Amino acid sequence: MGAKNCPETPRQKMIGMMYLVLTAMLALNVSKDILSAFSTVSDTLEATNANFTSKIDESYANFEAAVEKEGPKVKPFLAKAREAQKLFDAEILYVEDIKTELFCYVDGKKPEEVKGLTLKDMDAKDNFDKPTTYFINQRKAYEMSDRIKALKANVAKIVGDTAFHLKGLEVEKSYQDAGGEPESWEVHTFEHIVAAGSYTLLNNIIGELKNMEYETVKYLYNQIDAGSFKFDNVSAKVIPNSRIVFSGDAFEADIIVAASDSRQTPVVYWGPGRDKATEEDIPHLTMVEGDSGIVHLKIPTGGIGNQKFAGMIKVQSPEGDKYYPFSEAYTVTKPTAAVAAEKMNVFYAGIPNPVTISAPVASEQLRINWGGATATSLGNGRYDVSVPQSMAGKPISISISADMGGGKTQQMGKTEFRVKPVPEPSASIGANITSGRQSKDVLLANPLIVAKMSPDFNYELRWNVVSYKVTFVKNNVEEAPIIVKGGRFPDNVVSKIRAASAGTQMEISEIKVQSIAGARTLKTILVRIR
Repeated sequence: MGAKNCPETPRQKMIGMMYLVLTAMLALNVSKDILSAFSTVSDTLEATNANFTSKIDESYANFEAAVEKEGPKVKPFLAKAREAQKLFDAEILYVEDIKTELFCYVDGKKPEEVKGLTLKDMDAKDNFDKPTTYFINQRKAYEMSDRIKALKANVAKIVGDTAFHLKGLEVEKSYQDAGGEPESWEVHTFEHIVAAGSYTLLNNIIGELKNMEYETVKYLYNQIDAGSFKFDNVSAKVIPNSRIVFSGDAFEADIIVAASDSRQTPVVYWGPGRDKATEEDIPHLTMVEGDSGIVHLKIPTGGIGNQKFAGMIKVQSPEGDKYYPFSEAYTVTKPTAAVAAEKMNVFYAGIPNPVTISAPVASEQLRINWGGATATSLGNGRYDVSVPQSMAGKPISISISADMGGGKTQQMGKTEFRVKPVPEPSASIGANITSGRQSKDVLLANPLIVAKMSPDFNYELRWNVVSYKVTFVKNNVEEAPIIVKGGRFPDNVVSKIRAASAGTQMEISEIKVQSIAGARTLKTILVRIR
């Protein structure tokens, strides 16, 4: 009754789908609402993991019951299952310890202070730097991946069957960043992820480990009678073709009998919105005929959210027609993409604007129309977007589509930004002298003109002083102006300041500055020497 492989389970499909959506969310400059959503997802995963533990315990109980009935036949397989259980228990405890360490590290607390707390109690949910330091710089993610590789290898040795392969947590797989460059599972999973996302991912990893343990126990249990297939133990299987379904597309799946027979022509009766179906429900269900032992089911989608269906599959047996129930669920999501300006909700003309783009599809599938701007990829869905000065005062739209394969393109979304000119910088003598009465010592201690942006401007923009004019006015008599190149006071201006008497007025005008945003002439600085 046991198959010689380990097909991906519906739970694994659900976890994979949640992981894709979660990864898309992680790439955003997250808001408080998103951080709160992470807490909800994390709590849900913990509850799911607890429920799944009961399912695993039930599998071990089935093993124990089988030992009482057929001891010698079952005991070797139960011994292997218990040996694997110790490995999984140790790995799950290890990840739980990492959750505690991460909580303590980002919030600066001791283990006893976070005992019994959940993600919603974490203060620094939006911290990016500490999780990256912990997982990447301190190599905790690499340590975790090494342990997962060792776990898989050790479990495979315990099972002792080359046909057995654990799915999930593909730490050995090569991934790609937004620019198509290869990156490791560790970087792909944990680099530049907020603390809330990292904590939620750890709960997801625990769920994956529990699922792998369940698949191992189930596989070993099935091997008890692997060579003697019993028709009355056949169950129906639903195999979706895709994990994410966009509104307007169709959910597609193959429904087969676990031990399919190519000579069979099975028939499926199914209905939407159902948790289960019986033979009595058949008159109210939709019929779909199969071919070569497989029924291909295609369900049109429209509504957004979780969907479910159930039905019966009919197969022929020596005793006549037999019906086996099946049920499955899937999620329909809107085709959306996220465009997040990392600094402000506007673009500034003439300078690079940091932007992060993500969507619930692989980054290499995205096709981006920048609406007249140009973009430089920085990897991991991050870009520097440059808008020409001619577009200042106008809106710009970024539209995103995805290449879904087979010549099909899916529109993912469109986001509009306002384009503004870069604000005027302000000039000062030294760091902050802009006017008023100043002593000679103060002026000589700050012998240069500086141009800088307001503290409210969140971009790093450096201005260079090209030239300016200095005019001294003594007893209402204006002396000949001094033209200065560069920012520092030349010797003749320093000498003038030293020789100036109290009340002498120093006027700095025609201050010309330059940056990547262009050239500007700034306001006059007027001080009186005391």
